[in-house]
Amino acid sequence: MKIVPVKQLLEGKNYSIYRMDFHSLTELEMFLEGGPKVNHEIFPVQKSVEMPESFAGESLIRSIGYCHGGYQNGFELFLQMKKELESANVKYEYFRRSVPAVVGSRPHVPNFVAGTPKTMYRLDRVKEKKFVDIYINLVYSGVTTQEQIINRGILTLNLISLFEQHSIAVNLYAFEASYLANEIFIADIKLKKPGQSLNVGKCYYPLCGREFVRRLLVRVKESMPFQQNWGRGYGSVLPESLLKQCMNIGENTILIRSPIEMGIKGKNIYEDADIFFDQLHLSKEIQVPKYREYMDRTPVARDENGRYQSGKAGSRK
Repeated sequence: MKIVPVKQLLEGKNYSIYRMDFHSLTELEMFLEGGPKVNHEIFPVQKSVEMPESFAGESLIRSIGYCHGGYQNGFELFLQMKKELESANVKYEYFRRSVPAVVGSRPHVPNFVAGTPKTMYRLDRVKEKKFVDIYINLVYSGVTTQEQIINRGILTLNLISLFEQHSIAVNLYAFEASYLANEIFIADIKLKKPGQSLNVGKCYYPLCGREFVRRLLVRVKESMPFQQNWGRGYGSVLPESLLKQCMNIGENTILIRSPIEMGIKGKNIYEDADIFFDQLHLSKEIQVPKYREYMDRTPVARDENGRYQSGKAGSRK
């Protein structure tokens, strides 16, 4: 696959944008299994392969295979915490009411006797289907803890659940955006589309697996025909102002930034949830509880900071 950069004037400077859009994890997996040519002139050392497992996790080959499932590192705890948090959500159901009408399915006797035109009952109109795009930036700083990453993943999936409870369909995209000098790199992967059931197992890997960012996205970057010297540090995080222009992220799109930028500390999932949702400024159409109030009602043993206690059910390892 030949990648041709797009030239774009942004904030008074000309940039070359190298962008890869994957419509699913399967599409990303197929691209990587095809062995895209490494730009050895820019990347003399292939860090997607050479980085130690202590930093980047399992090997590149195994990391690619996880795109179709099977990534279990910390997944059981993730599911337990997700279920626990969602138990605090307000259950919302929309019921269609019977309203008077000229044409309907059953008679409106009082109106018939009164001689008014609307002598039948019908169900009120179906609510107009709404959609929302959610973009989550997978890049985070080196001081970010795994607990912060896990909590952000849980809160992102919980956000989707809240939207869908309110009959709002969701597109979920995960992406990396970085730059060096006048070159911009963007890779985004569609994880969910409207009407598609949320696959927690598949979402868990890109949202929480370090291999996904440090092996797979690095390998995609190594295949780009860059001209600048990306091989030294692999670029810097793209500023948000440039990011929104490059990816056409408008006011009605939800952008989930790094865990630190979202105020997620990784210690207390309930406190993190309140801060996370406060930052998103959701409309009043979405009922978001105050999660901190539910901390003391949970069945899992915790310490005084709300973290799972070591050696007990749900403990972090």
